[in-house]
Amino acid sequence: MRIQDYLTVERVNLDLQGTTKKEILNEMTELFVKTGVIPEESTEEFVEALLEREQLCSTGMQDDIAVPHAKSPCVSKIALAFGISKNGVDFDSMDEEPSKLIFMIAAPKGEKKEHLDLLAEISKLSYEEDLVEKIETIQSANELFELLDQI
Repeated sequence: MRIQDYLTVERVNLDLQGTTKKEILNEMTELFVKTGVIPEESTEEFVEALLEREQLCSTGMQDDIAVPHAKSPCVSKIALAFGISKNGVDFDSMDEEPSKLIFMIAAPKGEKKEHLDLLAEISKLSYEEDLVEKIETIQSANELFELLDQI
């Protein structure tokens, strides 16, 4: 499994503007709407699913990474979006640092294994400190894909 197989250039935002977790979740959900993974009329439903998941346990990891994710019947296929918050956003991370690299997973309600496998692949990034530092400074979606190809 490769992270980049679930991501498209259109679902990459290198300049997230939100300053709160909810603003970031809304902003990144729009990437799924824009690419047809989630219907526009289901935006609020999906954001609510993300917030419910956050209440169970924070998806803020460590080393500047957060992986908000949710399963919802409004999701057409498992997909990934990526964003960078230059100043970081509080995701209640394990290391208590703001999250700058946001990998968001949208999965259909019944999806299990593929969703967990994708989460595991993304979590492995936290062990690749040099790679994480490089990702934080990318200037284009293509650079992101080039770096992910090195994994």
